[in-house]
Amino acid sequence: MTAQPERHPSDQRILVLLHNRVTLARTEVQLGRTLPPSPHRMQDQNRRCHRLMDALQDYADATFDAGVPLPYRYRDELRLYRSMYAGVARS
Repeated sequence: MTAQPERHPSDQRILVLLHNRVTLARTEVQLGRTLPPSPHRMQDQNRRCHRLMDALQDYADATFDAGVPLPYRYRDELRLYRSMYAGVARS
């Protein structure tokens, strides 16, 4: 049996905070999809999608640092947003 790495309470708090940030960003993207389309709203939606991509990346980085596996849904969702916004620098 292999020993599990010791986790610090601060790791867990950071993960919870970043998970909440992902959840909030997802909600904003979903709400943006319900609005009637317009050029201004498309720009706003793109910004919301970028925030979600950044939140997913921050969560993925934190799970890696904490030695926790990233759930498949997060990995796949992050890959999707990266492909949609290829070449976009993180804000």
